[in-house]
Amino acid sequence: METTSSEDEESLKDNNVDLNDDNIEHHMAFDVSNQLADAGNLFSSHQQNSENSEPFVGMEFESEESAKLFYMAYASRVGFSVRISKSRRSRNDESIIMRRFVCSKEGFHLRKGKFDDGKKKRKRATIREGCNAMIEVIQKYYGRWVVTKLVKEHNHVVAAPSRVLYVAPEAYGNADPYLGMEFPSHEAAQTFYYAYASRVGFDVRIRLSRRSTRDETFVMRRFVCTKEGFTPHEDSYDESKKKRNRTPTREGCKAMFEVIKKDYGKWIVSKLILEHTHDLAVAPSKVHYIQSDSEVVVLAKSGALNREKSVTPNTKTHLGKFGDLSNIPSSDNDFMTEARDICPTVFGLEDTQSLLEYFKRTQAENPTFYYAFQVDKNNCLSHAFWADAKAKMAYYCFGDAVTVDTSFKENKNMVPFVMFTGVNHHLQSVNFGFALLTDESEASFVWLLENWIIAMCGRHPVSLSTDYHEAIGSAISRVFPETRHRFCKRHVLNKCNERLSDVYVTRNTFKQEFEKCLDKSETTDIFESNWMVILEKYDLGDNSWLKFLFSIRQKWVPVYLKDAFTAEISASQKPESLISFFEKYFNTKTSLLVLASLLEQAMTGWYEREALEDLATSYTRPILRTPSNMLKQVADIYTRTIFDVFQEEFVESLGYFVEKIEDGLVSKYSVTKDEDVSTTFIVTYDFSNKRTNCSCCKFETAGILCRHILRVFLTVDVRALPDCYILKRWTKDAKNGFVLDECVRYNELYRDAVKYAKEGSTSEDVYTVAKSALQIGFAQVLAAKKSIVSQCTM
Repeated sequence: METTSSEDEESLKDNNVDLNDDNIEHHMAFDVSNQLADAGNLFSSHQQNSENSEPFVGMEFESEESAKLFYMAYASRVGFSVRISKSRRSRNDESIIMRRFVCSKEGFHLRKGKFDDGKKKRKRATIREGCNAMIEVIQKYYGRWVVTKLVKEHNHVVAAPSRVLYVAPEAYGNADPYLGMEFPSHEAAQTFYYAYASRVGFDVRIRLSRRSTRDETFVMRRFVCTKEGFTPHEDSYDESKKKRNRTPTREGCKAMFEVIKKDYGKWIVSKLILEHTHDLAVAPSKVHYIQSDSEVVVLAKSGALNREKSVTPNTKTHLGKFGDLSNIPSSDNDFMTEARDICPTVFGLEDTQSLLEYFKRTQAENPTFYYAFQVDKNNCLSHAFWADAKAKMAYYCFGDAVTVDTSFKENKNMVPFVMFTGVNHHLQSVNFGFALLTDESEASFVWLLENWIIAMCGRHPVSLSTDYHEAIGSAISRVFPETRHRFCKRHVLNKCNERLSDVYVTRNTFKQEFEKCLDKSETTDIFESNWMVILEKYDLGDNSWLKFLFSIRQKWVPVYLKDAFTAEISASQKPESLISFFEKYFNTKTSLLVLASLLEQAMTGWYEREALEDLATSYTRPILRTPSNMLKQVADIYTRTIFDVFQEEFVESLGYFVEKIEDGLVSKYSVTKDEDVSTTFIVTYDFSNKRTNCSCCKFETAGILCRHILRVFLTVDVRALPDCYILKRWTKDAKNGFVLDECVRYNELYRDAVKYAKEGSTSEDVYTVAKSALQIGFAQVLAAKKSIVSQCTM
């Protein structure tokens, strides 16, 4: 005997989406705001970072659809199904402002009243188990959707799907359904009807199912338009409570598609109504997700891609690495124009395709070239990062202090460009990679930093300098928890010009005193005292901006950053910048391919200047201003530029007066400029290990000994610079020892490790085997490394 039941309960067993949304509709359709390319970012094994992303409270999304897509991808990877539990609408415009997604096993089924209608009843499997797993996102005032509530634990067993398939609508071409149409499975029929609905312009839900009494397998599925039936009317309600008028979502539409399973295993269309009672969408743009048989099928509407294109059934289009757009016909000029018009970023589809092809071509020519690519709902570029072998070599040698320059993004007429830079041993700018970033969310910066550090072989920098931005600060603390992060003081002061403009105008002396407080305070206590004096003098104690700046003083005030290495020698030595070059060429009208080409040319100029300085350093000898043994020593070690800096410190040290203030094995000295007795520096010298430090902390921040320590060296008869105070990054041999193969090996091992983790986590038994094998392999690697080290030291 076979029975029929409402699909509101049964569909959860084989669908990734619960089609019963108590608040909105009885289906769940995902907007194309993330379309195929974004689906690839979250599902494709080539996008390791997205695939391994974990939700967290505070995580931001550009839209509700992005949040849905992310949680669906996470659920599919972990191994559970999702449905919408709650929603909240704005009282102003009825738009959704809150969504709560829960595990499909959340809650419990209501017990129906007992009655006997003479029919034999089949005991239903319980699919609700009171699971508390959920994620809730709320739209903030600035437009972003933020995770406010999160429960990750399930009270039932979850299992990750074994594989992920991407099925585009063109897999079925432009075929229309007809009676007698055959499918190999009900999943194939479901995928076909979703594709047809997406192309025609309506949404689908599962209405009825019938199962076999023998083995509980499906033998009938009925799919209907979401406007089938009528929205129930509430007969009783509390009139004291204000009610909003809901827009009816059911209009009595009769369109439906029913398939039944035949004895020979095929599924046949047995009932079909194509006519709708309502208008269809002109340009449908929905993405549906179906989970069954340990697969996640992503079915997307790709618009004009279906036009005049004949594709045989069962064809599957897979996204390539970093959002392969190769399935888009670049010759279709109409589609290119259409996509460019609706693209919300400054980059069009043609631009995006050209840049991706450029990256692929460059990587084919040089396997050490690294790039990461992310596109939006229209296959237009949203994020990109790239770095070549020279950037990796530069980072290997000079990547201890890094600047992330996002200042170009502040000009809306410029390309949203991000650049990783540092300084080499000639105090010239060096490049550690480029990026394009169309938004400034924390998630976007996390994506950027994670891809950047992969390209740089996984070595974290000692310090990171950025413009002031809350999102990038949070991203750095997540990706580089041990790295010292500082905000650029100049950028903070520029913000002060905006926030305190009225004070700057009405109080002529404020700016001078404010900056003196920042630059001349030798200790944190002195700074905080001077700060309070300024607030009191100018009656700014309640100023919210200054309160905020004081709360983050450890990240931008110089006196709090004396122990952070930044490779900044002096204010007068400024490395070369791309600002003028960038402002001249890189406006929003510049194509991405031209941008990449111009950057390559600019970097060629940088590399040539570095090579010329390397040559000059090797074949010329600097002029000594005084016959000092220490100067003769470092003249053979430092580059010309660094020697000039050191020699300036040495000569200036001769004009300082030294007084011992504490005697012993560790002695302290007061070092003062003759004509400026008000400025005193304290130098400590340990005679046992010949180590020293100064209150100015120049060596800690710049890696060059200050004039105060050099003056004490003369006093204690230190005539040669100790090796511990010669940083390799400032020497002629700074670039010796770099092996490019190291980066190649790292990247290959990283990719293999991600594949290993994916396969090894599919089940508990497989995980046990994978964990054991990994521990054995890791022990062998350590043993091999130890053996090589011991042989080298023999």
